[in-house]
Amino acid sequence: MQDSASTLDELDLMLINCLEIAPRATWQRIGAALDVDPVTVARRWQRLSAARAAWVGGRATGVPDACQAIVLVSCANGAVNATAQRLARWPHVLSVEHISGDHDLSLLINVPGLVALSRLLLESLSAVPGVAATSTMLVTRVYRMGDQWQLNALDAAQRSRLMDGVRPWPVRPPPTRPLDAVDRTLILRLGQDGRTPLAELANETCLSISTIRRRLDRMITDGQLVLRCDLALSLSSWPVGMWLWARADPNDRATVEALLRVPGARVCMRVSGGEPNLAVGFSLQTMHEVLVVESRLSAEAPRLTILGTSIVLRFIKRMGRVLDSAGRSAETVPMAIWTDPDDLSHGHE
Repeated sequence: MQDSASTLDELDLMLINCLEIAPRATWQRIGAALDVDPVTVARRWQRLSAARAAWVGGRATGVPDACQAIVLVSCANGAVNATAQRLARWPHVLSVEHISGDHDLSLLINVPGLVALSRLLLESLSAVPGVAATSTMLVTRVYRMGDQWQLNALDAAQRSRLMDGVRPWPVRPPPTRPLDAVDRTLILRLGQDGRTPLAELANETCLSISTIRRRLDRMITDGQLVLRCDLALSLSSWPVGMWLWARADPNDRATVEALLRVPGARVCMRVSGGEPNLAVGFSLQTMHEVLVVESRLSAEAPRLTILGTSIVLRFIKRMGRVLDSAGRSAETVPMAIWTDPDDLSHGHE
C-alpha cells in the first residue's frame, strides 16, 4: 500500500480478500495461503488499519423478533449533511447513504421489533429538524448481504489453502438461546475490532480464553454473530454504489437467482411497504455500468420490472462505521440492536 493510502496494491487486495473469507484467520494461515511471510502480512494489515482503509467488524444477527427496514428520507433544503451525520450516530441506524433520486438519504435500520420501529420513526426520526418526509420498506427476506460480497482477488489455489479447515458460511439455523450479557459485550467489542485477540476478550470479560472461543464459535455457528471485513470502496476497483428498486412475483425464484448472478450484486432483499418488493444493491466499477446492469437484467430476468435506480453519491455510514468523505472508517457506533431505540437515540443527537 502506498504511504498516502490513496491506492491499494495487489497484496493489499489479496489480504483484504482473505479477511473477507476468514475475518479472524491467523497471520500464519493467511501468510501460508498467499505464500508471504506472516510478519509481512501482519504489518500490511497494521498499515491498512492505521490508514483507516480497511477494517474488520462484527454485529449481531438472528435476534428474536428483530426487524430490518430501509427508510428513505427527504431532507429540508440545506439540511442533508447535518441530518445524515446526526442519524449516523444512532445505534439502530446501521447504514446511511446519500443517494440520487426522489429522496436524499437511504437508511438501513435494525430494531428489536415492529413496535420499536414505529417508536423510532414516530418519536425519534420525525423529531429530527432536517427530516421533511420518510418512506419505509420492511425487509421481509434477505437473499444476500454485503457480508458475503468479496473482491475475488485470490486465485483458486490461494483460496483452497486459506479455506483448509475453515468452516463454510453458516446456514443460519434458529438461535439455540438468546444472547446473554456476556454475548452482547463480546459482540459490541468485536464491532470495534473484529480481530480483537481472544486474550483481550477474556481479560475484559473475566472469562477463560477457551470459554471465549466456545462462545464465539457458538454465536457464529448459530447465526447470531457476523464478522466481516470492509474497505474504503473509493480505494477499490468497485467505487460506485447503486440501488435498484424492482418488482417480481414473490414465487419467482429464477428471477432472484438471475439478480444474484449479475457481477457486482452485493445486496438483495425482499421488501414490503411500497411498489417495489425487491431492493438490490450493486457495487460497480464505473457509472457507465448502470446501463450495462439494466441491459443484462432485461435479457436474463425478463419478468423483473425495474421501477427505478438510485446512485450512492456518498457512503456516510456502513454497518456501524461512520465514514469520512473518502469512505475511510472515521468512527465506530456500537450496534446494540437488541435495545429499545428510545433508550439510546436521544443520547446520540
